[in-house]
Amino acid sequence: MKFALVEDQVMFRSMLRRLLVGECKGKVALEAGSLEELRANIAVLSTVDLLLLDIRLPDGDGLDFLDDLTSRHLSVPVLLLSSSCEDYVVHRVNRSFAQGFVHKDEETKVLLTAIQMVAAGGSFFSPRFTERKRALFHQPESFEKKLSPREQEVMRYIGTGFTDAEVAATLGISVSTAITHRRNVMEKLDLHSAREVQTYALKTGFTTPARLQ
Repeated sequence: MKFALVEDQVMFRSMLRRLLVGECKGKVALEAGSLEELRANIAVLSTVDLLLLDIRLPDGDGLDFLDDLTSRHLSVPVLLLSSSCEDYVVHRVNRSFAQGFVHKDEETKVLLTAIQMVAAGGSFFSPRFTERKRALFHQPESFEKKLSPREQEVMRYIGTGFTDAEVAATLGISVSTAITHRRNVMEKLDLHSAREVQTYALKTGFTTPARLQ
């Protein structure tokens, strides 16, 4: 069995490599610590049985990379890895085509089960993920129920500290439209300042401390 492994934390990546080669009796055909490295070797993905992909990488978002696979018509089973399981992370994973998700705090046996099941064509989402997904579904005031997909996208950027002009440039919309989206997001979530927006974004996983501007 051949694997592609994308993880920026060197120690954790080394542990995963030993697991894939030792316990799974496989071969790591591609190893990368960033999206740049992964994209430079993207053709290799057509030869592997499973892609283990960290969601949060130093130069981008692993979930966004899945769009690259779709545009290139590359079909490979994907097992997502993350140390985060906040509401927005769960929401995005649930709407992606990834076949599995494992929180990095889970026991090794959980990861092994996930690898075996996803590589065999099945799916596996770790207990922490399914518990968070269930809780999110039952939240009447969740962003899922209040914000449109576009407003959720805007929240990713304003929660990081983007100005309206930066949001507009990033999403290819006018500044006035970005201002309207910001106003609507804040009103729907009952947020009244940039500080409250960032606090909410951190709490729910729209952004991370490392990405705050």
